[in-house]
Amino acid sequence: MPGLAIAPYAQAAAVVNGDGTVVRSQGVVNVTRTMKGEYTVEVEPSIDMANAVPIAIMRADGKGMATFCVYTDNSTTFRLTCRDPNHQAQDSAFHVIVP
Repeated sequence: MPGLAIAPYAQAAAVVNGDGTVVRSQGVVNVTRTMKGEYTVEVEPSIDMANAVPIAIMRADGKGMATFCVYTDNSTTFRLTCRDPNHQAQDSAFHVIVP
């Protein structure tokens, strides 16, 4: 079971390993690595993802350099894709917040 993230000004936040396991979180129900370099993040139903602006950034222990793109899927999930400098899918540890 992941630990609790302390993010008092965020609706949701998580520290996630490259394999999709959650280290600690707040307001995040689940994270799934759907394929190499792609993750689905599910947040609590009380969070309005239609108007939210999720932000992701690579963790210091992530692999090299990476670009993250965030796509809102529906009312409770959003997707992250991670690419290396050559635009190839890459698993990488990351932080994510929903302010």
